[in-house]
Amino acid sequence: MSDVPDPDRPQGGALRRGVMTLVVTLLPVVLLFGALESGARIWELWNPPMRVDLGQGFDDSSRLFLPSPNDRTRMITNPDKLVSFRDESFEKAKPPRTLRIFALGGSSVNYAKVYLDGMGDRLKEALKTRYDNVEVIDCGGLSYGSHRLVLIAREVVQYDPDLLLFYEAHNEFEELQQLQLANLPAAGTQRALSHSALYRFIRDALARRAIRQLEGEKAQRGLANALPDASKSWMHSFTPEEIAGRMQAYHDNLTAIVRLCREHSASVILASVPSNLVKPSLPGPEGTRYEKEVLPLFATGEWEKGAALGRDILKNASPRHQSSDRENGIIRTVCQDLDVPLADVESEVIAAEPHKVPGETLFSDHCHLNNEGNEILGRVFEKKILELVAPDLLTH
Repeated sequence: MSDVPDPDRPQGGALRRGVMTLVVTLLPVVLLFGALESGARIWELWNPPMRVDLGQGFDDSSRLFLPSPNDRTRMITNPDKLVSFRDESFEKAKPPRTLRIFALGGSSVNYAKVYLDGMGDRLKEALKTRYDNVEVIDCGGLSYGSHRLVLIAREVVQYDPDLLLFYEAHNEFEELQQLQLANLPAAGTQRALSHSALYRFIRDALARRAIRQLEGEKAQRGLANALPDASKSWMHSFTPEEIAGRMQAYHDNLTAIVRLCREHSASVILASVPSNLVKPSLPGPEGTRYEKEVLPLFATGEWEKGAALGRDILKNASPRHQSSDRENGIIRTVCQDLDVPLADVESEVIAAEPHKVPGETLFSDHCHLNNEGNEILGRVFEKKILELVAPDLLTH
């Protein structure tokens, strides 16, 4: 009985022709992608890709420090984190007779590195009979608030710290905006695509374009010289209930950091955070009110009255990207309730201002201290550290 072809079954020749058609169709696409990918890799030889911190620190698996590829006994700042953090390095195992200090905070800590290093040098000299070395490791992340700093604290307690310094109260609302931009559900996909040089080229081109636009808008608003245009809100306007919820989260995060340190036998010092009352950044309707009601009081020499009204406006303002009496009240409450040393930077800055109003002479913008202000910050922390580790030295 002869074999009869089954019309419903694909024949070998037809299948081969189908495969060849698919190959011929896809081959130009594959070759084009290969050429573009090769070109992008050649481009990167002279134009390294931008550093990108996928997840922006909100990912539990994200590490601030990694073992150095050149020396596995040393920890270095994760290269992807250099977009937000300083380039730091330290021995993974703390050497004997070393006082190891981690300074946690936002950009204010990041920008104060030279003053924190100076503080470390002075401490080394003051404590030379007890320690051979004093390490001050800057963990200040740009736009980092307490939510992500809890994750940083959770990591650094693994490196045998003696002390954590905490200085952050400006970014509690800014950080929520950063969380939206992080797009955590897409972080895994972005991480996989980042292996492609072509993807990196397109990503960086779009990022540079966005950066140029933002810089242009900033220059047009003249943010360095005056209050921002109150009609241009760059952040969600929070309701009173949302503000209260965020402040409760700030309290809980500070409490978590203190308890985490104590679980690992590390001390912690919290610092109050002064806020610029002379030139604040209030892009909402509070900015218009501030300009009309507070600034004229300063202009006529009514400094005390203006500062009191300014504080009241600031603590209820939304959005805001600077500390207020609310955040500082929480810092003082946590210090009192949990018996934590307070480095009262706010009070020392106020005392050093000509009319006792923060922002007269010691700020570079609405929230960052200038050189003289950062010197005060370092000195206040230094005194508190000595009170904690060597109180006998302060009595002589």
